[in-house]
Amino acid sequence: MPISVAAKELGVSTSTLKYRCRELGIPYWPYLKMKSLATLESSVLGFARAGSQHIIRHIREEMEAIMDNPTLKISDETKDLRYRMYELKKKMKRKATGAV
Repeated sequence: MPISVAAKELGVSTSTLKYRCRELGIPYWPYLKMKSLATLESSVLGFARAGSQHIIRHIREEMEAIMDNPTLKISDETKDLRYRMYELKKKMKRKATGAV
């Protein structure tokens, strides 16, 4: 969930929650990273092809690892996959609009 929603549920200000997170070694709120991985997962499911279960499993494992340790970086493999999915969507969008 976004940090503002989490802060509200905990009954503290966003600044206080950020301060406490940094005290615990969490330099930033991992919501956007998790949202990015969730979007990637749904994109891969939308383009479901043979062998995509391995990719979905990898994304879910990465999400679990980030939940355990929010300071983890997204792996280079996942970044590459995210870029390839972006390019594929862009290509399909251009094809649908008739652009060359």
